[in-house]
Amino acid sequence: MLTEAGIALALAAAAWLLYFPVLRLWWIYDDFYHLRYLMTHRPGWYLFDAEGFRGFPAKVFTPLLFLSLDVDRRLFGLDPRLFYVHHLAAFALCPAVLYGVLRFWLSRLWAAAAAWIFLLGPVIASLAPLLMVRHYVEAILLAALAVAAWTRGRPWISAALYFAACMAKEIAVPLAVLLPLLPSPAGNRIRRVLPHGVALVLYLGLRYAALGTIAGGYGFTADLPSLALALPGKIAVELVGGRFSWAVVALGAAILASFFALRRRFILVLIALLLAVLPVLPVSTQMEPRYAVPAWIVLAIAFAAGCQAMPNQRIALAIAAVASLSGLWLNRQDWSVRFARVERMSAENRFLLDMDTRDVLRQPLTLAASLKELAWMRENAFHRPPGGSWFQDDLYLCLHSPQGRIWGYDPAARRVVDQTARIPSLKKQHCSAVRPGAPLQASFRVENGNLFWELGPYEEGRYRFLLGDGIEAFEMPRSAGFQVAGLTALPLRIEYESPEGWTTHSPELRLEIREGAALSWSRPVLTPGPAGSTPRP
Repeated sequence: MLTEAGIALALAAAAWLLYFPVLRLWWIYDDFYHLRYLMTHRPGWYLFDAEGFRGFPAKVFTPLLFLSLDVDRRLFGLDPRLFYVHHLAAFALCPAVLYGVLRFWLSRLWAAAAAWIFLLGPVIASLAPLLMVRHYVEAILLAALAVAAWTRGRPWISAALYFAACMAKEIAVPLAVLLPLLPSPAGNRIRRVLPHGVALVLYLGLRYAALGTIAGGYGFTADLPSLALALPGKIAVELVGGRFSWAVVALGAAILASFFALRRRFILVLIALLLAVLPVLPVSTQMEPRYAVPAWIVLAIAFAAGCQAMPNQRIALAIAAVASLSGLWLNRQDWSVRFARVERMSAENRFLLDMDTRDVLRQPLTLAASLKELAWMRENAFHRPPGGSWFQDDLYLCLHSPQGRIWGYDPAARRVVDQTARIPSLKKQHCSAVRPGAPLQASFRVENGNLFWELGPYEEGRYRFLLGDGIEAFEMPRSAGFQVAGLTALPLRIEYESPEGWTTHSPELRLEIREGAALSWSRPVLTPGPAGSTPRP
């Protein structure tokens, strides 16, 4: 027992050591949304008020997330450090609890290996700095405990934990299908899973009552067949942190090698992977790392099970060593980039809280909608006077001459610095890279309360919607649809940024948001270039 506790404690300590820098972050991403919603709604609304969820900007039904954040808010006020302590403590429990559950089937060595590989995944690392995704962490913990209770022959306790995991995040929903397929003590598996069926029906009923739908798309409309075809590739990209390196090659080869020993269990792994990706399918138009978390859990467990099943354990140990070292290498590569981004957001948001009225912040990373929530928090929660302004795209410099001092983030100094003296050169650099006559096209239509668009003609590169001449910027897929309930008009520019670094923009297009409305705009090729080259005006 002491050995088991020691291994679990070591895994929790490893999680803390890998990700403890999150403790110095401030509020980032959707934190302002969540805090304002908790502050402006009646206490405990997330437990009984369906209208509270329907009024939330995204279609989410995550009562335990709001409960968890609300407990922190009431205990710690608006001090993010203690929120992060709670968050990291819960995160560190995940590999420890996963190890304990896997000990029902795996030896100490291979249960620890699975928990270690789980911990190193870039998609798992993505959960560490984000308070807004704590429900993923809590869903993992509750689902793992539900599996443990099931295996110990406690179906009603397992069902209660399963229901709580679903109330944290819908990624736990497929567990009710997976449980009867797991190796477990003898008994009537169908009868033992009935409590989970009751929990599932109750959860789906509550979800429908709260959202008016079973599925939610976070604003994007879902073309399920197209999303299903693209989803495996999107998940693969997230699993490796969006980059190719020798660490990816080594880790992928080690995991693949372990699969050859799974034999009869390989079908179970495929079923588990399918169940892992189904809940994220409707929201995968714009992929996020956390959507691939369930798939990574399956792969980490399957890797360890395959290694344990190998007849030659020396080869298994060699494969595990390769996976552990390459996984750590990949983790550190990914974490340096991922943490630099959230650290920048944290610094910029802190600055926005304190900036003077005439100050302007250049290119903040936080989404414009969250920055507006920060402005509300500044006045109503932190009791500061109204502050300055910001713009997210340098096209704003080409079209306007901001007054006052202009600030921006300096990666070398890791803080916001005064860039006023550099603005003329930055403006010249950006505006000279704009090709005003380059081909660009866009078509929009409003159908069933959704705005659909097609952008072109380029397949590579990045498209963004710019509002207010670049005050707000939103990266968007070439082809997608978004729910626009409540909007009557949307004035925006289309920006295209090529892989070579040049940009082009449409004029401001005013979209009328009414059923059946459509708009098409294009700037054709004036002088075609050589075959295969980038079109030029």
